Amino acid sequence: MQLNTIPKYYSLDELALMLGCSKNTLRYNSKFPKGIQLSKRRTVYDITEVKAYLESNRVQ
Repeated sequence: MQLNTIPKYYSLDELALMLGCSKNTLRYNSKFPKGIQLSKRRTVYDITEVKAYLESNRVQ
């Protein structure tokens, strides 16, 4: 049986879908949190780090 827990890591595509933003906005910023590369094409990101990054860069 699987518990109802929120995954800690998401792919860039999943993050963009959840946050409603362009993948390119996240991918090409050098200050964006570093991802964990699982395979040649799949990298995942810690959602708490991404949220903190987005909060710190929010336009006032």
